[in-house]
Amino acid sequence: MARELKFAPAAITAARQPRVLVLALLAALGTASASERPNVVASQGGVARWAGLAAADCGFHGKRYPAVDATCYYPIDLRAKTGVHEIALYDQDGKQHLGSLTVEASVFPEIEIALPDDRFVHPSATDLARHLEERKRVLALFKQDYGLVRFSLPLSQPAASTPASENDFGSRRLFNGVRKSQHTGRDAPVALGSAVKAVADGTVLLAEEQFFTGHSVFVNHGGGLISMNFHLSELAVAAGDEVKRGQTLGKVGSSGRSTGAHLHLGVRWLGARVDPYLLLDSPTRLPSIGDTPRKAEAKTDAARLAEPAEVDDTRSAPGS
Repeated sequence: MARELKFAPAAITAARQPRVLVLALLAALGTASASERPNVVASQGGVARWAGLAAADCGFHGKRYPAVDATCYYPIDLRAKTGVHEIALYDQDGKQHLGSLTVEASVFPEIEIALPDDRFVHPSATDLARHLEERKRVLALFKQDYGLVRFSLPLSQPAASTPASENDFGSRRLFNGVRKSQHTGRDAPVALGSAVKAVADGTVLLAEEQFFTGHSVFVNHGGGLISMNFHLSELAVAAGDEVKRGQTLGKVGSSGRSTGAHLHLGVRWLGARVDPYLLLDSPTRLPSIGDTPRKAEAKTDAARLAEPAEVDDTRSAPGS
């Protein structure tokens, strides 16, 4: 006859202790490993990178995408959630390395713009319907497969001479006192009729005249990067064309919702609206894992001086 074994409460506690201790130890190790991951700090609308490890692929926000010249970059939407986000780097042997990206809030300016044509402030039902159809086509472009990377950083200049912009990325725009959009690109005072150039090799996704953005060109550069030029006076390419870095896409103009001739450049990288001017400068100036605290602070301050921008309500243009 089998004997019934009885354990006193103290005995049960003692018997469970090894398992409890193991679980506690594992939890502590997990917490420590997460807290000890390499970290980089960047602002909304910015771009961070992971230097020092040769990368094949990168991971951010649940997306895995190709590295650029063996370096991982992490584009941050201008409305990205602030706080700590997990990032990953997959080296050329396929090994995963985990890190963290701390996103800080950006403060974007508010700009008042006087438009002589009230049509672009209070569009008619016909114009609004046209815009909504154009917007659907544009938004569909950002959902395409990444494709092979066809660019290096820094990107090529979009004009023969690219002057300083108005530092208007992310600006909240009021047209004739009515808020209509948040600017997702950069405007620069380039002369009427100047050539607008491709910032990298790519395929023209869309080249047409749109209600708010005027003559517009969208180019896919692979790796999830799409560049946009708006308000052109004329187009030199068509959808489906293959273009080379530095090739003319059109000429500077003031078509669509615009107050005068200027160069408008915008980019979307993995769908994120980032400051395009950050990609025209040396990538070593981007905040990176491996930076000393002093260097990281200096880069963050510099990025704030070159602020980032879009998102509009259903009545506004997708980044004009």
